[in-house]
Formats: sequence, C-alpha cells, structure tokens
Amino acid sequence: MTDENLWQDSLSRIRREFAALPAPEREWIERNLQIIQSLQRQLHTFFQKADGARHCAACGGSCCAKGRNHLTLVNLLGYLTAGEEPPDPDFTATCPFLAPTGCRLDVPRRPFNCVTFNCDAVEDALDEAGHADFYRLEAQLRQAYEAFDRRYAGATLRGLLIRAERLGSRPFLARP
Repeated sequence: MTDENLWQDSLSRIRREFAALPAPEREWIERNLQIIQSLQRQLHTFFQKADGARHCAACGGSCCAKGRNHLTLVNLLGYLTAGEEPPDPDFTATCPFLAPTGCRLDVPRRPFNCVTFNCDAVEDALDEAGHADFYRLEAQLRQAYEAFDRRYAGATLRGLLIRAERLGSRPFLARP
C-alpha cells in the first residue's frame, strides 16, 4: 500500500471511530488535547525567541527530512476535535506537511518531534534558564502524549503511518 493510500485509509477509519466514541471518551480526548496544545504553544515560544524561523529558512528545513513518520494519532485528533481537516500531505516532499514557506501544520497540532527538536542554532540561542524551562516543558509534553499511548492502540510517538501498518484492520481508538 502506498503512503497516500495508507494515509487516506487511516484518516477515514479514524474519522469513523472518533465519530462513534461515547461523549465521556470524546471529552477525555478534548481535555487532554488542550493540555498538549497549550504545552506546544509554550514550547514554540522558545523557538520564536531563538529566531528559529530565520534559522529554518537558512537551511530549508533539513530537519524535516524524516517527517513522513512524525504525525501521530494525537495530532490528527487535534484536527478532528476542532471539526477541521488536516492539510493534505504531499508524500513526494521531504516531509508530507512541509511547504516552501514552512510547516503547514499549526503549532498546537504539530507532531511531538517537530515541536521538541531544536537544531544547534536554536539550541545555542537559548540561555541556561531557557534550556531548563524548555526541557521541563518537553518532559510534560512527552507525558501527555504517553497518556494517549497508554489509552489507545493507534497512539504512538513513532508516527501514524507506522502504527497503521502494524495495526492492520484493528481500530486505532481501541484500548490496548
């Protein structure tokens, strides 16, 4: 199965599974997504303070070259709970969500790896207190993602497409 087919199949299945969830389960997802999205916004401020956009433009986003596997069930649920569609991936690009102008995923719904990775230029721009704060928030964010991993068979930090291949026809939102 091609990446495009796997993506379309997974997206359709997750939409159906999400729509069928009972209200308390949807509320758990929404509550925990709010935590993740808040932490991701906070982490992004460090990137902004380090003039990260300038550094990314200078290298063309080379750290995004492995992005095929970064988007997770959590990120996709962020779009579905908001009643929005994720950007259409381009699997011919180095990252399916990277455009010439940068990442097409909004910060609160970007993959964990994308929000927590700092290249040397960004890392060097942070002072000691900035490093400590960044990595404290990164640990909190990891724990929030891991709560989804423990709750749903389709959740993992290894990426949605990898998990989809391993799940086969089993539901993404089933309890492990």
